[in-house]
Amino acid sequence: MNTMRSLLCVATILAASLSSSGVRSETFFEKADKPDHALAAIIAGVDDIVCSATVIGPRHVLTAADCVIDPETGAPFEDRAVMPRVDLAGGAIPVTRRFINRVFLPDADAPFGPGAERDNQLAVVEVRRSAEQTAFAEVTDRIGFHYGQAGSDEALAIAFYDAENGGQMISLGCAALMIEAGDLMPLSCSLPKGAEGAALRSGSGIAAIYLGPGRGRYIGKAEAAAIGRIVSGQPPGAFTALEAGYQPLITLVLANRCEQPISYVARYRAPEAPKNVPFASVSGTIDGGHSALLPLGTQNGVIYLRGATRDGSLIWGGEDRFDGAGYFKIAIADWGDHFHALGCAE
Repeated sequence: MNTMRSLLCVATILAASLSSSGVRSETFFEKADKPDHALAAIIAGVDDIVCSATVIGPRHVLTAADCVIDPETGAPFEDRAVMPRVDLAGGAIPVTRRFINRVFLPDADAPFGPGAERDNQLAVVEVRRSAEQTAFAEVTDRIGFHYGQAGSDEALAIAFYDAENGGQMISLGCAALMIEAGDLMPLSCSLPKGAEGAALRSGSGIAAIYLGPGRGRYIGKAEAAAIGRIVSGQPPGAFTALEAGYQPLITLVLANRCEQPISYVARYRAPEAPKNVPFASVSGTIDGGHSALLPLGTQNGVIYLRGATRDGSLIWGGEDRFDGAGYFKIAIADWGDHFHALGCAE
């Protein structure tokens, strides 16, 4: 732990200054100036960002246990999914969501950390294999762990999601106060909803995770080695794997390739809706050059779409009729996000 403690010396001086000035409850953060390709969001339902996560392997992300484990049942939430590289605020949705396969939690008697205390735990999330989805390594960056690497005087940064706007944010003002028993790490900062589960990173890798206001979890050499075994497919050792049920959904990402805004209407069959119930609908506007995750989820596999520029000069429709207006049909065969674009050159 000496390497990490030396890293924290500078951070502790900063933390003392922040704490004495009463800044602990308000931490400076700003929109990231470039996309963080190792950052992923933990999503509930269609597009509700609940936590942040960090890609650490071909099918694995690191986050906080509270983000993916139901406190009432102790089992993984069925409505959670992982979306890498997404930036809902900027209309960047380059990669489809991944459904969770297993969640690895530290054993209660693990030689590191408070394994019996769920709200202080980290979690390693493994996503399901799919022939239609490439490994994280092909579409994201991957972050390693700090322990034992050079750079003991580096500052700690947190890249995270702001749940309110869905954008990627960064904070350089979060400092560790100390490392307590069980590898708990009191922090000087309080970040917005959505930051829970984000990694505290030095220039050489992940040093800890953010659990909530003023709370972090240090990741030492033994824990990093155990996580490495999970990522490489070896027996997890001091971790227990929980199988995850899931609620498969089909969702639609619509890209506007025009320079002007496009208004859309989408018709779809809501999950578990009887066939004699009319199709539900959602509508909205997408700015030129942006993409949007439409606020719909279906298990039907057929979505009807209609779009138009504001001045009505271009209209995208078809032969299927709803309320007298023409829609075109999109047939979708796989669970997850389906990408479709409307272009003014068509």
